[in-house]
Amino acid sequence: MKPLDDRLSGLNPEQRALLERRLRARGRSGSAPSGTARDPAGGATVSEPADAWRGRTPLRPVELSIYLFSDDGSDEGSDKYRLALSSARFADAHRFRAVWTPERHFQGFGGLYPNPSVLGAALAAITSRIEIRAGSVASPLHHPVRVAEEWAVVDNLSNGRVGISFASGWHPDDFILFPSPYEERKETMFRGIETIRRLWAGEAVSFTAHDERTVAVRTYPRPVRAELPIWVTSAGNPETWARAGAIGANVLAALVGYAPEDLTAQVAAYRAARAAAGHDPATGIVSLVAHTFVGEDDRAVRDLVRAPMTRYLQTYLQQFAKLGLERTDNPDRDARDVAALAFEHYFDQATLLGTQNKCARVLDALGACGADEVACLIDFGLETDTVLDALPRLAELQQHYRHAAPAAGETHETAPGADGGPHART
Repeated sequence: MKPLDDRLSGLNPEQRALLERRLRARGRSGSAPSGTARDPAGGATVSEPADAWRGRTPLRPVELSIYLFSDDGSDEGSDKYRLALSSARFADAHRFRAVWTPERHFQGFGGLYPNPSVLGAALAAITSRIEIRAGSVASPLHHPVRVAEEWAVVDNLSNGRVGISFASGWHPDDFILFPSPYEERKETMFRGIETIRRLWAGEAVSFTAHDERTVAVRTYPRPVRAELPIWVTSAGNPETWARAGAIGANVLAALVGYAPEDLTAQVAAYRAARAAAGHDPATGIVSLVAHTFVGEDDRAVRDLVRAPMTRYLQTYLQQFAKLGLERTDNPDRDARDVAALAFEHYFDQATLLGTQNKCARVLDALGACGADEVACLIDFGLETDTVLDALPRLAELQQHYRHAAPAAGETHETAPGADGGPHART
């Protein structure tokens, strides 16, 4: 394979712009062979034992969760939800923080997940510790009353373990579900968050009926959890992070697309926005989504995940091409070529793909940037049994990082209904 820099130089201007605008890849560090680590001083590799990560004390706690997002819903076979159910049971038994389920519509990519509250109810019934979270509810597609009602049911089924990340939605076709103005979707989302908070608290909220009457309603059932934990999903816009901080919400963002220095600055700005609005900056949770598969050899993992990860990134890019947001003569080819390059960029620094040593270095780096949680996206195209067989190695990392001692000035809180383990908020 040609070096990545040579391949980058061969891209046409549109391909380079696509890579830079949509994925914002920031440099690369080639994959180190299994059993080696990069020397921060000079970039060389040095040998290290397979369990070297166990001897390093994390600088601060980082929680791990399971995140479901991309399984193909076009498969007509049975047992589509075995990975979701089995991974949730495993995560519950091994005291992960949460399991996240998304909202996706009208395409095979992610098509297993049209309604996070429905799957969340199933997961609530088979677990007892882990939090059941939506990652995300596209709130402009729904009446806020329905969101409050559905998630209050899940909250009762889980005995107070729910949380919701809200997103504004992005694909115009999705808005046939609830035709709120597409151009106003972000403002609609923030208004919906405020309404849902009030309904969750038991307030009567007024709405306009079909005959123009004003009707005040309270929603039922009453939830177990007195205050609904809320995240705002960001696709990279700094304004979204700032507004999340201003309303006292947490943030859910994909790790892909952030260089370490950008992530550190964004987390700091988010916490500053919380403080400026009168919220405790130390209690905001920054949750980052990262593709995850923990194996026993970096080269073997790289070979295993290359094809499914490249397909994942290609599908992501093609979605923008179909919207006309990226204009190229051959969008399918361009998406394929750029996705292959993106994989080279992201494997080392923006994923938990590789050995425990490699993944531990990524977790250390994310903790240093200010992240509180990594939501491990496990369903990106590998066989179900392959994913499940690797979870024990991820669980070992999870135990190591959740029990880290907090740095000076940090606080730990325990969410109601959770397992009692610490969750760092910085």
